[in-house]
Amino acid sequence: MSYPQRSWNDGDVEVVPGRLWAGGVATALVAAGIAFVGVLIINSIFEVGIQTAGRSGALVDNASTVIPVAAAIAALASTALLHLLLMTTPRPASFFSAIAVLVIVVLILQVFLAEGSISAHIATGILYAAIGIGIVSMLSGVSATSVRPAQRGGWGGRTYEPPQPQAYDGRYDANYGSYDPQPPYPPQGGYGGPQDRTQRYDPRDQRGQWR
Repeated sequence: MSYPQRSWNDGDVEVVPGRLWAGGVATALVAAGIAFVGVLIINSIFEVGIQTAGRSGALVDNASTVIPVAAAIAALASTALLHLLLMTTPRPASFFSAIAVLVIVVLILQVFLAEGSISAHIATGILYAAIGIGIVSMLSGVSATSVRPAQRGGWGGRTYEPPQPQAYDGRYDANYGSYDPQPPYPPQGGYGGPQDRTQRYDPRDQRGQWR
């Protein structure tokens, strides 16, 4: 099932939901992987906890599980938002990027405004930014491949038709179409008939005498 939509260049396109959500699920898996690796690096190498976005500044318990699951849910929610924008807005990619950037900025500001150590603030902010940027970049690529030209019933009821070659209408030739058809060249009978041979003048008469 497909939904008729207006393209980003004012043409008629339709969304392919299967392709869009397949890309959304793949994005969720990648986002969970980014979160898991980031948590391991922050906890094991830098020995810093992941801070919550609340004002208490508490650290996330079981961050290696909670953060990847939250990243996957955020990716699926972003896919739903992108699908809605594709169905309702003329330039969905621009609106999606703007909304996602605002959400990431608000989330990082909440982390830095909460209580806690500076190292936890920086580590958590970098992790959230990496997850958000990864989701936005991947879904932006998915959105570009999840639309196709509408075959019927496009935006406003118009039907997409591929361009047809234009026939010459003779506007630059007043006598266009009035010429008699010419026989094919060479003649269909070839050059073997006597009517097609050139007659050479012979100055001698039938008795062989010069005229």
